Amino acid sequence: MSFILRRISTTKTGKQIIRDQALPGDMITLGRDAGNVIHIADLAVNPQHAAITSADGRHVRVAASEGLGFDFNGRTVDAADIDSAAGAELRFGGHRLTIAREGDDIILLVERIDELSQSSKDVDEAKAFSLAGVMPGKRMGAWTFGIIVLLAFLIGPIWAWHSFRGVDERPQGYHADMAWSSGPLSSAHANLKGDCQACHVEPFVAVTDKACVGCHTGEHKAMSMAHANAPTAMLLAARHPPGVGEKVLAGFAKAFNRPQGRCVDCHTEHEGAGPMPATPQKFCADCHDGMKARLIDAGFKPTVADAADFGTLHPEFRPWIHAAPGAKPIRASGKAPLDYNGLKFPHDIHLSATGGVARMAASFRGRYDFGNKLECENCHRPESDGVRMKPVEMERDCAMCHSLAFETVGGVTRTLRHGEPDQVVADLFAYYRSTPPTRPLQLGGMERRRPGAYAEGQVYNIYFREVALRPNRAQDAVRAVFSKGGACYDCHTIFAPASGNRWRVQKVVQSPRFLSKGWFDHADPGHAKVECATCHTEAPRSKRSEQLLVPGLAPCRTCHVGESGATIAKVKEPTRSSCAMCHEYHSDGGKPWMPERQRKKKVAMVTDRPPREVYAVTAITGPARRHLYDVTWRTPVLGFARQGG
Repeated sequence: MSFILRRISTTKTGKQIIRDQALPGDMITLGRDAGNVIHIADLAVNPQHAAITSADGRHVRVAASEGLGFDFNGRTVDAADIDSAAGAELRFGGHRLTIAREGDDIILLVERIDELSQSSKDVDEAKAFSLAGVMPGKRMGAWTFGIIVLLAFLIGPIWAWHSFRGVDERPQGYHADMAWSSGPLSSAHANLKGDCQACHVEPFVAVTDKACVGCHTGEHKAMSMAHANAPTAMLLAARHPPGVGEKVLAGFAKAFNRPQGRCVDCHTEHEGAGPMPATPQKFCADCHDGMKARLIDAGFKPTVADAADFGTLHPEFRPWIHAAPGAKPIRASGKAPLDYNGLKFPHDIHLSATGGVARMAASFRGRYDFGNKLECENCHRPESDGVRMKPVEMERDCAMCHSLAFETVGGVTRTLRHGEPDQVVADLFAYYRSTPPTRPLQLGGMERRRPGAYAEGQVYNIYFREVALRPNRAQDAVRAVFSKGGACYDCHTIFAPASGNRWRVQKVVQSPRFLSKGWFDHADPGHAKVECATCHTEAPRSKRSEQLLVPGLAPCRTCHVGESGATIAKVKEPTRSSCAMCHEYHSDGGKPWMPERQRKKKVAMVTDRPPREVYAVTAITGPARRHLYDVTWRTPVLGFARQGG
């Protein structure tokens, strides 16, 4: 089955010309639009008037697709089902569509039967709808429009500016020079809405840096810090050579008193309320792309590597590290740097899915938010800004496994003072001097021993010898705590007494931010949904606490590409990343530009009362303000879960 379009046209002599055309498909469109299969040039027909379909090769359905219907058997309808063997006649404007059947084909006969509307004849539609006959001539209109533009946008604004030249704040209402404004002020400058002269000091003179520095007094100093206080000559030498077009634009700018390097080159105004948009990558790459060679040619010593695009040309990260115990932080150089922060913490043991640590974590399920093993977030938590990491604290993150308890008195647990080695020594000496050893059960009470009971006498002698020697045991206990296998030695670097010094513990220095020149937001939705080991790849197998686990450039490039999408690594779901996504410019301590997003507020819900051990520890160590046991009790389960319910 196929549709055959048959057209009949009549010549001036009255002769009819019949043309047949096979139409593909089982749906034919009809309308005034030239894209239809059946094109009817009649303004009484909609551009997309109707669709003609046949599902079984015999019956035809005609359905109007727009507001106007069509005539079928003398009445207007929107749809009609027709048997092609019986035939039918439909009318669309001044045309008649006859549906018939010949063999297996459906014949669609289109012929004009009435005079078309005036607008459908062979006339220029533009002229038919033109208002040229009632409008003034083009010359008169051009002169009139030119005079109006001159008055409204030149003479009027100049007169308005001159009228309010000595006024600090203009009155409310419209002023003619507002026509020169390219848009409303940003939120930061909203208070200058009525004081144009605060920035536009002189007429027909671009805004100068002097007008900006009058209010923003500290930005230039911070900008210099971002460039290591480099001299102006060095900054100018770092810029890329201008092209032909840039030289032409620079010439025009100089002719109209618009020098380069002004504040407004980056901080554009009159773009509407809201924060400043992200600085394009070109602003940074114009200098940092190939800067090293240009500085050497100009006689300067380059201090930073070239950077043009994160996906293709970016130097390796250089985090701040402590190259030796107690040393000042320096920038890492080379691969696999070591950071001596004073802690002994093998990540592979704590992150292992098997072993004692994993079994201990599993035993704490229901009391703390542990799973079958320890996870990174059990000890490492980001700050509220999402960038810096909170230091790991003994009382909050380690005490549930690494106990410092050494005695229980009446159900109250006594613990060693963490972070106070001198106090630990004093507490142990006081404990051994004030408390006797545990009395053996064989001795019973304090009554006299019967003669001849040798075994009982032996225990008696051993016990009282231990009582006599107990004060001297304190030194052994102190040595055991600070030696291998002791509570302090396993996690800290210990310095034994020498030349009159006491036991000392190396100070722990935990860097909250290793990459001081770049920002990484751990709370970003794209980062929060991946596992920590996806970026910190060496953590599960790290055997040394000194091993720096900050990711390098390669893990970041598995997701982040340049601003234009360029990359040297294959990325499945690329994230376009300009310089402004990670780097700030003014060195004011604020975060760089980032896309707007909705963050969920971190809400802590108390689901259970802290166990009695909390109050026991507080009774020994003192209130929370001493920062000894400021524990966050993580009990997300319901109370009946402990009872097996």
